[in-house]
Amino acid sequence: MRRLAALTAAALLALVVAGTTTAQASSPFAAADATLRTRVADDGLSGGVLLVARGDELVHRDAVGRMGERTVIPIASASKWLTSATLMTFVDEGRVRLDDPVSDYLPGFDGAKAGITVRELLSHRTGLPAAACEGDPSSTLARCVRSIADGGDPAAPPGTEFHYSGVGFVIAGRLIERLSGTSFEDAFEARIARPVGMTHTRFDGTTRPHTRNPAPAASARSSVRDYARFLRMLAHDGAVDGRVVLQPTSVAEIERDQVAGLDTSDDAAVRITGIPTYGLGVWRDVVGPDDAIQVVSGSGALGFYPWIDRVHGTYGIVAVDDERNGAEHAVPASQRLARMLWEAAA
Repeated sequence: MRRLAALTAAALLALVVAGTTTAQASSPFAAADATLRTRVADDGLSGGVLLVARGDELVHRDAVGRMGERTVIPIASASKWLTSATLMTFVDEGRVRLDDPVSDYLPGFDGAKAGITVRELLSHRTGLPAAACEGDPSSTLARCVRSIADGGDPAAPPGTEFHYSGVGFVIAGRLIERLSGTSFEDAFEARIARPVGMTHTRFDGTTRPHTRNPAPAASARSSVRDYARFLRMLAHDGAVDGRVVLQPTSVAEIERDQVAGLDTSDDAAVRITGIPTYGLGVWRDVVGPDDAIQVVSGSGALGFYPWIDRVHGTYGIVAVDDERNGAEHAVPASQRLARMLWEAAA
């Protein structure tokens, strides 16, 4: 009898395992999960995480290797979405307008630079060359922006060309400091991180501040858990847990085409992403025939790829820390995974 009971239990366990395996294989996310595992192995990565949510509900989650939802990693250009959102809180308060000249707020932006607007800072249309001082730990954000103001003129009239770089976000970070009266990091924490509940996201260090010159376009470190809360806020049109962080009009403005009428095809980042239109710190992955946003993303050069699908009400993240293979490989690889996720969720 004991042997029969043991055999019966083993048979039941085998059925449960087989059923679980079958269920996993039949999941609409099975192909994405398998692709992530192959990528982690082939690219020599420490791990990876996939997450999909709808509203407040978790739809899918998968983790591979030594990474989980709470693992803090560099998110590279996904930082831009956070910086744009921080600046837009001042727009909501009427403290600044997107079409104001930067020279109204920061000294030294005169001559050919006088016409650069706040909107152009966040949409890579300043015409300014890349800033060598961006993220330099021996400098400060204030000194870096002063050197940009004192430097050469724009290569093209502001607003007339799209060139993806961090220079506009450096200036935007300093503008945030002037408007807030605090450091850029403190303004981000007060206006975005704390209200949203991002407890492990910083631009200037993960344990303690270590630089007064963070790169507002690229230096943030975050986790899937933290950034998903940011996406959740945006997916709810700027509100989280009953608190309005951004006005719905500002969320929509971030996602609106800011480069309409410009030929962006020669830009290096556009060639990598294959996406010709851009918002304020975000790529517009999929748009409708009326140019309405369908999918928006904030991809980073190391493979961190957050996205929101406005048509189906989902959002998610592909998270890897690929510092070995370059943006030309990491971005398209994460982009393909992100597309698999939003199509499976739809």
